[in-house]
Formats: sequence, C-alpha cells, structure tokens
Amino acid sequence: MSLDKKEYGLSLEKNLTALVDKLHRMSYTPLPVRRVYISKPGSNKERPLGIPALEDKLVQAGLTRILSAIYEQDFIDDSYGFRPGRSCHDALRALSQEVEGGRTHYIVDADIKGFFDNVDHEWLMKFIGHRIADKRVLRYVKRFLISGIMEDGAMIASDKGTPQGGCVTDSRQHLPALQP
Repeated sequence: MSLDKKEYGLSLEKNLTALVDKLHRMSYTPLPVRRVYISKPGSNKERPLGIPALEDKLVQAGLTRILSAIYEQDFIDDSYGFRPGRSCHDALRALSQEVEGGRTHYIVDADIKGFFDNVDHEWLMKFIGHRIADKRVLRYVKRFLISGIMEDGAMIASDKGTPQGGCVTDSRQHLPALQP
C-alpha cells in the first residue's frame, strides 16, 4: 500500500523510522512505477514517464545522493543533463556563448531513440559494480530496475530499461515537503 504525501506526513517520524528499519533489514521492496504519458514537444508522440510511489522516491533520493557522490567527478564541464545544480537553461546559455563567440559553425542535434527504454540491466549492474562495493546498494538499484510498471491496471515486468521520472533517472527532481 502506498500513502500519499499528506497521509505519510501525518505520521512522518513513525513512517521514516519504519522505512529505515526495512532498508537495514534488506526487506524494502519498491512498488511498480505508475506509467503516464506526456506530450513530446515538437511532435505528435508521447513520452512515457514512470511515477514512483512516495517511499520509493525517498529511497531513490538516497541512492541518487550516493551515485552522484561517486560519479559526479567523472563528468566534463560541458555536460548538463540530469546533473545537480545544472539545468537546460544553463546548457542553452553555454551554447549561446559558444555560437555567438564565432567559433561554432555547425550544431548537430542528436538523440538516442528509446535510450531509457532499452538500458540493459545486466550491463548497468556490472558497470556500477566496478565503482560500488556495497552489495546492499547494488541490490537496491537492481530492485528498482526490476520493480515493474503499472499501466492501465496491469503489471508489466521490466527486464530492461529504466523508467524516466524517478529520482534515480532524473536527479533534477526534488523531493516534496512531507509535512502537511
């Protein structure tokens, strides 16, 4: 059962204590994400988003902090996507400065079609396993990857891909205040 933000906040300390206890006992299991579709700007297509349950967002936020602390140092300064303290406006400002500086003559817009839908779980786990030794962290990442998708009342298993919309795949998302 998933509580909404207001309900969770009514017994916040008790709920957080229970959540931390489940995490320590390795008994926490993420719920399937709720699939919704949003319009894709500039086309008639829709982009699928996975909306995690509130507690899943809390746990994902913790995992995001761990992963960011480990991997943030690897990114180059010109990388803006899904990074803390950076936005699409920052990227556009940097692009504008480059173009207006006269050193750029071509701009190429590239997108990997369906990237998030096709992430190979096994490869991803091997990749992060090179830098993360804590088996508990690895198990929770794997649990989120395989938690599934709830769409139109039907549960869809996830053997590949990672839904866009959660904290782990979108570190720009901020946790809402839990206090009512």
